[in-house]
Amino acid sequence: MVGWLDRAEKWRPWPRLTAAGPLGFPLLKAALPPGRPEWRLHQGAKALRRRGVKRVLASPGLESTQLLERWGLRLVEPLPLYRAMGGRMALFLLEDMPLRERRVALRGDEADVWAWTLAQTLCPQVGTLFLDFDRGEEALGAHLRTRYGAAPIHLGLGPEPQVALELSPRSAVGGKALRLWGEPALEGLTVTLPGALLPQGLPELPFLELLWETGRVRVEEMAVIPVNRP
Repeated sequence: MVGWLDRAEKWRPWPRLTAAGPLGFPLLKAALPPGRPEWRLHQGAKALRRRGVKRVLASPGLESTQLLERWGLRLVEPLPLYRAMGGRMALFLLEDMPLRERRVALRGDEADVWAWTLAQTLCPQVGTLFLDFDRGEEALGAHLRTRYGAAPIHLGLGPEPQVALELSPRSAVGGKALRLWGEPALEGLTVTLPGALLPQGLPELPFLELLWETGRVRVEEMAVIPVNRP
């Protein structure tokens, strides 16, 4: 069970726990009454943990990682979703450019399963795919040559990429960079589920992470949009 820390308008001595099911996903909602914010959050976290909750969504202003960790709770983070959508983000940034002219770099410490997944998304849809990995680059490059008949190039052996996807810290190479590690930086892009009506206060991106990781929503059903688009 995943918890949801939200605010309530009506005063009461304790947070109220209720079942919620936005888009069919079961959540245990803790509505925090007005009062001292830290104390109310403490009460809500304690109540959820006693019900066996280990992961939580938090409405804006309630994302106190340190306090939640005291109760063995951790926030749902959307980084895996960003990685799953990374290829589509890169292609969104290059959508006005002819396929043959698109140059994308895939970078990180190790060519892991994320690197393979992103490479297979990008390779058929870009003119040049650059690889920059300390480990596993040769195996990934050989696989792409065999499957697509296109040989990726090691970063630095050609012109600069227009977009780079970074799976771990790397030095700057020019162009736009999608940072898919630590605190993500997405060049002003975000992910949404078109047509979804979510309850007020429910954090959209962490919730989409839950829908995606549990197979309720596929990558193909989501969309990449600029942050400032309604």
